Amino acid sequence: MKTPRSAVSYDSIPDFGALYDSVPAYGTRGDITFYTQLAKDSGGPVLELGCGTGRISLSIARAGVPITGIDGSREMLARLEAKLAAESPAVRERVTYHHGDASNFDLGKTFPLVIAPFRVLQQLTTLDEQLGCVMSVVRHLAPGGQFVFDVFNPHFAMFVRDRSAEAEDTPVFMLPDGRTLRRTARIPRVNYVDQLSETELIYYITAAGQAEPQRYVQRFDMKWYLRAELVHLLARAGLTVRDVRGDFDASPLTDQSNEQIFFAVKNA
Repeated sequence: MKTPRSAVSYDSIPDFGALYDSVPAYGTRGDITFYTQLAKDSGGPVLELGCGTGRISLSIARAGVPITGIDGSREMLARLEAKLAAESPAVRERVTYHHGDASNFDLGKTFPLVIAPFRVLQQLTTLDEQLGCVMSVVRHLAPGGQFVFDVFNPHFAMFVRDRSAEAEDTPVFMLPDGRTLRRTARIPRVNYVDQLSETELIYYITAAGQAEPQRYVQRFDMKWYLRAELVHLLARAGLTVRDVRGDFDASPLTDQSNEQIFFAVKNA
């Protein structure tokens, strides 16, 4: 399995996995409880695309469900390995992970549930990557298996605003090692034809006694989707969308929803 292009944005920043885990908003997202309950309901085992540092995988494993993860970033997987070392033997035994590309993978086994949390499909910016992903998912779904994932719900009034200037999204706070972290974000350009937002997350890291922070820029393209196009994409691979929700509390999808959460089943 080749390394996906999106992984470069994670692996270009030293110790990025630890920085990622420190962002307060990531630890409080409702998706952790949501996907953990789905995993429990499925009975397992579960396959997670974009498992990263184990933000969701470890919660699922702690709930007693075996989980296999795939991620294209070696930096993020190194962080997962370090975190696993602090878990109980029972939890460690439930977690398997692979370095690979979510757009083309073959693990030689099937699962009753495949998940792609935190907008993994939005990292796949070409049709070949998107179709390759969902076709790979179908190969790994057991009969009647379910594919559940989330993407953001596009708010077009925001897209037409100038967001090229840095705007703070994470106020300064102290990391466990004594450094401080502040993060900003900006969208230098929007490609409306291909439905891509060129995105930058800028990390400012200041060590104790350091006058000026180190500045690290994570650059990546973020694809946005409309509900109908994802329904058609999934159908091409042999998946039927049985529901789409607007948030992790199972609220209906509306124009005002922040999320699109898809529940798709493998066709017989």
